[in-house]
Amino acid sequence: MSDWIRVKWTEAGQVLRLLGWPEADGPAATLPPHAFFEQLRKADRDDDAAEFLALALPRWEAVAWAARAVRELTDDDTIDPGSAEALKAALLWVQDPTEPRRRAAQAAAETSAETGAARLAALAAFYSGGSIAPLDCEPLPAPRDAAGRCAAGAVLVAAACAAEPASALARCLEAGAALAASRAED
Repeated sequence: MSDWIRVKWTEAGQVLRLLGWPEADGPAATLPPHAFFEQLRKADRDDDAAEFLALALPRWEAVAWAARAVRELTDDDTIDPGSAEALKAALLWVQDPTEPRRRAAQAAAETSAETGAARLAALAAFYSGGSIAPLDCEPLPAPRDAAGRCAAGAVLVAAACAAEPASALARCLEAGAALAASRAED
């Protein structure tokens, strides 16, 4: 198990409080985030591990993890055009996280007919920073946990739709943990 050098939180409890989980007040709250994540995995709580990881990661990394997981697990032959556009918008934002691309991710998510993994990945990009209010209104920041919750949802939905959901989620969790442990230039 390696340290998560991209994660800024020093204790699992900081992430657990964002999630509103009861463990935030228990002895596990003082564990480093990567150690708590490993405990979740060992306890066969992979859905919870996905939620924890998505909130532990910085927002860009959470969106990148989710968008890449959705891309890997989505069958290009069966994805509807709206979902394909939402996934494309999320991946473009990851490639170049600018305000126009963040707003484009929102627009793609809103026009997507299906409420699925791709739409959630695009919403994660939109909630990653900046105002969520229309451009002609006073700025309104996204809830602190919105990007992570959407990213976790994208990963969980994409894995659930895979031919082998448990192994798909396990691969996603391994990729997310590797991202958390990698240097920014990796």
